[in-house]
Amino acid sequence: MAVNAAPSVFVKKEPNSMWWDGAMNARILGQAAGPVTVKKLSDFIGETMIYYSYTVCSLEPVGPDTFGGIDRDTQTEIDGYKAQSSWRAESVAPGGRRILGQSVVFEGCDDGPRGAALLVTDTMTGEILRWQPMGNYTDNAGREVPIWVMFLDPKQGEELFSTSLCRECGDRTHIYYDITRKHVYAEHNGH
Repeated sequence: MAVNAAPSVFVKKEPNSMWWDGAMNARILGQAAGPVTVKKLSDFIGETMIYYSYTVCSLEPVGPDTFGGIDRDTQTEIDGYKAQSSWRAESVAPGGRRILGQSVVFEGCDDGPRGAALLVTDTMTGEILRWQPMGNYTDNAGREVPIWVMFLDPKQGEELFSTSLCRECGDRTHIYYDITRKHVYAEHNGH
């Protein structure tokens, strides 16, 4: 994203909750996240997700300006978390493979899935190693809505990095690399 880029996800903070739990509406216009274009990602999904394949129409890497508050209080809280929010994690897998994990936002075509996702690539070749959309949750009104926020945290121990849907709850999903199978996998450790 460019400096001073326009936000893609618009947030309305709910009373007594954190900004990432607020009501969100998105307008994703980008066509790539690094070397991964919507076509390359759609082809990957078609080849690897045989029972639930879809085409991606828009894709953007998350950055400090992705989320915009629709009121001053929400924007102030978002700004307060920018310093402790990470959207990318670079790591070296066992065997020396250089890995990049990115938090991205995307929209599938024709009412396909949308929201935040983890995109893991080989930094040298751009090969997609993992695509993991965060899915939906049920809001206070009982509606299924996309999860739009996923944070990344740097390597701790044997993992490549970890992901979390909140900054303070302790929820973590650790991302690992299996050198034998040349496969990126995840283990959720809960809250």
